[in-house]
Amino acid sequence: MALGYLPRFFLSLKFSQKMADQSITEKNVKPWERYFSLASVVSFVCFSPAVFIPYGEGTLDAVLYYAVIVMTLLSGGILSYSTSLPNIFLYMNVTILPLIAKCFWVRDPLFVALGLTLTFGYLLLTRLIPRLNKLLLENITLKIENKYHSLTDPLTKLGNRRRLRISIDDLLPIARRSKEPFSVILLDIDHFKKFNDTYGHRAGDQLLIRVAEILNECSRDQDLVIRYGGEEFLIVLPASDLKDATVLTERILKDIRKKTKVTMSAGLPMYSDDMSFDELVQLADQNLYSAKRAGRDRYVIDVTAS
Repeated sequence: MALGYLPRFFLSLKFSQKMADQSITEKNVKPWERYFSLASVVSFVCFSPAVFIPYGEGTLDAVLYYAVIVMTLLSGGILSYSTSLPNIFLYMNVTILPLIAKCFWVRDPLFVALGLTLTFGYLLLTRLIPRLNKLLLENITLKIENKYHSLTDPLTKLGNRRRLRISIDDLLPIARRSKEPFSVILLDIDHFKKFNDTYGHRAGDQLLIRVAEILNECSRDQDLVIRYGGEEFLIVLPASDLKDATVLTERILKDIRKKTKVTMSAGLPMYSDDMSFDELVQLADQNLYSAKRAGRDRYVIDVTAS
């Protein structure tokens, strides 16, 4: 049985290494669930045949000990994979059914009674577990939705300032430890109030939504796009230097001109290791308003407009 746990042990080590170097993402994490499920099944399969070992006169004691161990392992398996109904039933079938078969195979009254009890418990679990699984998934879904709404701007569906603060608390220390470049872009829609007055607030809302879509289209998956406030947007670019941020800014301003009736201005700060994130954003804000004063529809890095 100990050998049966080796695949899961080595798989856990490999997964920990992948998590440490951040190579596990939302896009590639799904196969790991299957790997862990398979490794767990291997350990159960290695253990299940033990019930059919001939124990002689100590068969009853051995089977009772086996039943206790099985129920303990099964409880852990159900708790670990409570969100995966197929895995739960797989563990149940692999562990309980051989034990039930052993009880009826011996044809002793005590074993038959134990087999009937286990059968009743098995049937009861097959009815209760799907209900509990459904309730659990509904609660998880509700929590995810509540968290999503608390971190998301309701109009543009971009992250809000709370999402920004949570992400930066994780991202900034990593960037400092790894010595990787770190960039932000602060953008503002030019003459947004005039657009609202001319076309109405509904058109203004649609414009904000369209701008958010363009920002997402231009950005990478790892970039964080935030509605910073009103018509202001902030993009956080991990592992990107000022040159990368400049290329992205130029692409955004070009697409905004091409796909909407407005233009945008942007500020790009020069980041240094001793600078806090709030100081970085403050510098970006200063550069943004320098771009506004210089004529709009442009970006500024420190005091030099493009």
